[in-house]
Amino acid sequence: MSIFNLLRVRIPVLVLCSFIFFTCDDATYDLDNPNDPENMDLEPPALFFHPSEIDTKLDSSFSMQLYGLKLKPAAAAHLDIRYEYGSVQIDSVVADTFFQSLNDPFQIVDDDSSGTLDYFIYLLPDTVAEMNEGGTWSLATVYFTAISTGGSELLFGENTKLRDANNDSVAVKSFGSGFINVE
Repeated sequence: MSIFNLLRVRIPVLVLCSFIFFTCDDATYDLDNPNDPENMDLEPPALFFHPSEIDTKLDSSFSMQLYGLKLKPAAAAHLDIRYEYGSVQIDSVVADTFFQSLNDPFQIVDDDSSGTLDYFIYLLPDTVAEMNEGGTWSLATVYFTAISTGGSELLFGENTKLRDANNDSVAVKSFGSGFINVE
């Protein structure tokens, strides 16, 4: 009789455990987020625009980040950004987390109003570091105003360069592009 009592308690537990074990499947996810750097066909280290595409309206303001993907440590950058002059207007550029330290980074913005933005940014050494740690971070945020309808492609120009604390070149293997659609 005691064996039947023992089985009566264990059989439901065994059935429940078997049900859970055989009915649980691993989750599958469709990882196709177009803003994920892994889906942008970039070979790290790379620079790209985030988001890579913006839909906006005439006379509206918006921003786009200049991102680094798996960059080596750097102390300075010259970001040569090409855009459609007459389609968008650059309002300002602000240094972001990649070049932050105990000191605010030094930056020079030269928007020649012909479709070329030259943005120079320098990490100012402090008592902790003379360059950043590298990685995947936003280098800067560019604020725009849409001034005419149509499309505007954003590209990194040939003068785009990163330097380390010894003024040696920091490799960038690939460059993403961006697109602004103004309705």
